[in-house]
Amino acid sequence: MREVTQFVVIFPGRFIGTGRDEWKLLLRAMHAEYPHYSFEAGRGHNLDEDFKVIPVVGTVGEGWQDADEVYMCKPLDPSVIPDLVRTLQTYEALGASVN
Repeated sequence: MREVTQFVVIFPGRFIGTGRDEWKLLLRAMHAEYPHYSFEAGRGHNLDEDFKVIPVVGTVGEGWQDADEVYMCKPLDPSVIPDLVRTLQTYEALGASVN
C-alpha cells in the first residue's frame, strides 16, 4: 500500500475575501516545510476558525491503462493532521514569510 502524500486544505472563514495569492503563499510554505507532500486548496471555506486538512487516501487508476483500479493508502499516523494544521496556523501568523 502507498503512503498518503496528498492533502486538501480547507481555509477558515476569515479567508473569505482574501486573494488567492494569500492561499498560494501558504500552500507554497507548506510544500517547502513538507516536500514529500502535496497540498491544494479545497473549494469554499469552513465557517469556523480552524484550517481543515483532508488526506487523499485513495486514487482511481494511474492513467488510462488502469482506470478501473483503485489504490488505497496506508492509514495515516494520527499526529500528521494536527501537525499540518499547527504549521498552517504558524505560517499564517508569520504572514507565510518563508522562501
